[in-house]
Amino acid sequence: MIQNNFKVGSVGKDWLLDEVANITDEIEYIGPVDFVEKHRYLSNSVTSQPGPMSYDVNPYMREILECFSMRSPVREVTLLKGVQLTYTVGLIESVLLYFIAYLKIYPGILATADAELVKIRMENNIIPMLEHSGFKDIIRSSDAGNARKTGMTKNLVQWEGGGSLLPLGVQNANKLRSNSALFVLDDEMDGWPQIVGKDGCPVALLDDRTAAYTDQRKILRGSTPLLKHNSKTYRAYMDGDRRKYFVVCRKCGFAQFLEWRGKTEEGKTYGIDFETEKGVLVRESVRYLCHNCQAEYFEEDKEYLFHAENGAEWRPTAQSKDPHIRSYHLPAMYSPIGFMSWTDCVRRFLEAWDNENNAIIDIGKYRRFVNNVKGWPFEVIGDRVRFSHVSSHRRKDYHLGEVPNDLAIAYSGSKILILICTVDVQEKYLSVSVTGVARGGRTYLIEYLEIEGDDCKEITDKSWGGLAQLIEGVGYTDGEGKIHGAYKDIEGEMCGGYRADDGNDYGVYATFIDSGYAPDTVRGFCDQYSSMVFSIMGRADIGKNPSTKEFNEFQTKGGNYGFYIKVDLYKERLAPVLRRIWNDSMGEQPRYHFNAPVDISDKALGELTVEYRRSKEDARGNITYEWHRPSGSHNELWDLLVYAHAGVEILAYITCIIQHKMDKVDWVAFWDLLEEKLKVGLDKPAE
Repeated sequence: MIQNNFKVGSVGKDWLLDEVANITDEIEYIGPVDFVEKHRYLSNSVTSQPGPMSYDVNPYMREILECFSMRSPVREVTLLKGVQLTYTVGLIESVLLYFIAYLKIYPGILATADAELVKIRMENNIIPMLEHSGFKDIIRSSDAGNARKTGMTKNLVQWEGGGSLLPLGVQNANKLRSNSALFVLDDEMDGWPQIVGKDGCPVALLDDRTAAYTDQRKILRGSTPLLKHNSKTYRAYMDGDRRKYFVVCRKCGFAQFLEWRGKTEEGKTYGIDFETEKGVLVRESVRYLCHNCQAEYFEEDKEYLFHAENGAEWRPTAQSKDPHIRSYHLPAMYSPIGFMSWTDCVRRFLEAWDNENNAIIDIGKYRRFVNNVKGWPFEVIGDRVRFSHVSSHRRKDYHLGEVPNDLAIAYSGSKILILICTVDVQEKYLSVSVTGVARGGRTYLIEYLEIEGDDCKEITDKSWGGLAQLIEGVGYTDGEGKIHGAYKDIEGEMCGGYRADDGNDYGVYATFIDSGYAPDTVRGFCDQYSSMVFSIMGRADIGKNPSTKEFNEFQTKGGNYGFYIKVDLYKERLAPVLRRIWNDSMGEQPRYHFNAPVDISDKALGELTVEYRRSKEDARGNITYEWHRPSGSHNELWDLLVYAHAGVEILAYITCIIQHKMDKVDWVAFWDLLEEKLKVGLDKPAE
């Protein structure tokens, strides 16, 4: 209580009494969520839903953001996440706004994969966020007496109150060793190098920057994971309490974490569920089924499921190695309404997975699905194909040189529609296969032979003449007098091509020749044909702006097209196919299934097992995987099978997109067109 007899000079007495009377005995505290919702405005440059920030859109972010209150005991937070979860806007930027505009006094670091990326983030996101939220003038230099200093340089941002932010790319090891920080934001750290220069792990280097603030530090590690064996985010997640966001079924009250899909012990489906018709997703069928009662939830039910007043909450599922460390897992199935829908998630899944046959279509796309939708690191398993696997693909019903249509009709969805010839050029011989293709890319090895030569780099070598005889339907006679690519009819007349067991005649529809060994010779040979004889070359990277992710075309000197092929993609697809066991009691074969004649030699089949996938570590500690062939070993049949599968997709690309002007490859239409050509006898040899 201020007494009336308080002694003070007459000048300013009333002012001083008023000021003292207004002193309160507590300081108003605002937590991160309340501060952000009170002050932040989202412009249409960062969201399709502009307006004041509200965590009613993404309520699961509330607890994570509150960890960055200075009153919270949490010191380290890891978020293992999918995509489209408002991570950047709802967490990274909101943490920064709270430290800059409310706490004001603390130094921090924002770290991304490279300096250019963090520069773009500052210019396009952080500074506009401050302006749109009414804090345009808060950025100012700590040297208040120097009017030239604005508080923002390319290396440091300072603001009112004395705090600062060092935005950096982790490639710069020198900056990782300097500057203390109370808060550190590690953004998308699975994309960082494993080692920076000679200094070691960049995550550990940044952690060391908080050593001066041990009891106050705030560290955020957030990323969509990549490969499990070297995922920094996954390791950090496992160190924490592994929290999952549980939602409650309004029908039965069962609390559950949203999972992709699964089966209960009673065989009932739960999780994301959907229906397809002829391989096409039925959009309105996409739903989430309760783990306990199979109650159906649709996209519009996300708002109900995600809100705390309906029982949704984060629950730890493990014991953290330290009580001050928390970790969270958030798949893309939690993406808010208007962002990534459950239908979008299913589409990504179906691009990578053959739902009917329960098998991977594209290992690269499946890896991205696991990372981006499930928010989980991809684990590389089953690297080597065993001989016992490939031997099981022998079929007792047909032999080399035969086209087994009866078998194909019974188990592969159609008769064989085309024959594709693939060629691997060696120094003194051409390794050649002829592969029959049925619907769904199911393949039958028809021929596997060597066409002998003296010097295959020379276009005049006899090997090239032999290849021309084979693909033109004249028939190539090998050193033992056996004819390939031609047969004798019942009257003893020689006929070009191959005759199937149902009486259909086939010529080689298209030929693909590897030009890695003798590119000029191969391209010169291909240029002799007006169409359907292509030069190809396997590559790890198929160049900028490819027509597809699998291959890219180039033009030869003769004006014909050749193709660069991303061979590792096809090898990753085919390795599981070769490991897969099938017999005629199992019904129709899965997509891409491989069939070999009963008399194919063990030596030839063994060539499918030579290569294996191995890890490769660069100077910075980054680990990638590559297909490796041991020195001196033969793997020609493996390469030829890869080329045959690539050849099918190239033909589908030419047919659907180039010839018929479709927007994308329509596989049903492609197989239908091939079947029509077969009926009218258009599968003739090359000209």
